[in-house]
Amino acid sequence: MDSDLTKQLKWTLENDVDNLQSTFTYETQIFGQSVTKELVENGFEIEVTEKNKKEYVMKVCEALMTKEIEPQIAAFLKGFRAIIPMRFLAYLSPSDLELLISGTPTIDLEDWKTHCQYEYVDKDSNLIKWFWEIVSEFTQEELGSLLFFISG
Repeated sequence: MDSDLTKQLKWTLENDVDNLQSTFTYETQIFGQSVTKELVENGFEIEVTEKNKKEYVMKVCEALMTKEIEPQIAAFLKGFRAIIPMRFLAYLSPSDLELLISGTPTIDLEDWKTHCQYEYVDKDSNLIKWFWEIVSEFTQEELGSLLFFISG
């Protein structure tokens, strides 16, 4: 969601961070003001090094994806649990739950064609033409399975 932060964290993992004088802290916005928070106790005093940079990145991700949005998660769960009692969740697979929440997706094949990126093959090649010809005969369920397959 934050491409700059993603680049920064990726850079941290891929480069030597010794001597950068970074600490186990992160910045967040509170009512438009930038606030520095500790990732761990005494985080202002713990320097990020080659030995602990993976832990640092994990702590930043954890803080931003869970701790910073705890009130929103709690509100979501309260509403979710009001609609679907927890005892029923044990009987649902993740895909069943997704269908329950989102409904059946409608896949726009023309949108796929427009935004498809090709590597090692020309988009006007017979191979690609045959692919789209075959895929155009798929049902929505089959398109969903294809999407699941290609997106992992």
